Amino acid sequence: MGVSSKSKNTYDFMALGYFINANNNMYLKTKDKKYIDNNISIIKPILIDTNSNSAYQKNVWVMNVGKNNQNATVNGQEHLISEGYFFRYIGEFLDILAKNNLYTNYQPLIKSGLKYSFNKWKARSFSKYDDYSMLFHQRLHTGANWAIVALYLMKYDASSKDTYSTFVNQFDQELKKALVVNRSASGVSYYTWNSTYPDKFCKALQAIKNYKPVVQDVSHGNHVVLYLIKARELNNANWKDFDFSYLANTLKLKILKTDSIADNVDGTTDPTVKNTGWRISDGWMKLIYYDKSLYPLFEKSLTNYQNRIDNSGLELQFNSIYP
Repeated sequence: MGVSSKSKNTYDFMALGYFINANNNMYLKTKDKKYIDNNISIIKPILIDTNSNSAYQKNVWVMNVGKNNQNATVNGQEHLISEGYFFRYIGEFLDILAKNNLYTNYQPLIKSGLKYSFNKWKARSFSKYDDYSMLFHQRLHTGANWAIVALYLMKYDASSKDTYSTFVNQFDQELKKALVVNRSASGVSYYTWNSTYPDKFCKALQAIKNYKPVVQDVSHGNHVVLYLIKARELNNANWKDFDFSYLANTLKLKILKTDSIADNVDGTTDPTVKNTGWRISDGWMKLIYYDKSLYPLFEKSLTNYQNRIDNSGLELQFNSIYP
């Protein structure tokens, strides 16, 4: 594990989230409890040991990156985006523990941290905007991470279910508008979408004068794909008729090339996302569970990216997804 669960650096939440998901995946595959224990050791100083100096609910996790990092502008501040990467997989982990009756003594503490994460940002958002603007953020992929958190809270915090379902339903309405069905020359249907919301439906977006459409990049598109997978797993009725084959076709027709991977979901690229399409373990690759024919396509397309994978925080996650 290349980052510390005691660092109090919110930037580390991204890598910690990938690590937790890799262990979640491996436990579901093998039922080996060592993967559960791996995660417990990571989250203990964050969510379980409330007296820890790095306890999340003390609001001590703030951004601390070098000046050349794009997040340096928020150094010293808590960071909603980084937390979303982490807590969606905390929800997944709680679900695994509950279903398998594991660490029952820790489950209430983990649930408490999950609730606190969502409600902290909700409270700040309503204080500033009187709606869920902060949790929606400016891009669908950020809203998707918090919508996953909300889906798990709908399951495990019934007393506040209406709060979470309101957020999820508003997000779903926008995502349904965003997803565009295209047809190839041979009549195959596939999805493309923009990372920007289709409407200025909340106050923070309404305050942005120049909110132009931006095509979804593949890397961050992971979060939207993962949300749709989780929506199906967690019985979100809004997506009961969703056709995952259209997403698989997006991969086959637009993203996975013979020896490379496109950077945008429509097969294009631009300087801001150049050479980032290979980061597909966080959602896209999980479509293997719906369409096994994708596996050899992934293997072929990823051949030229192995060095990048091996030297990234995504390596364990990649390895945990392979069937």
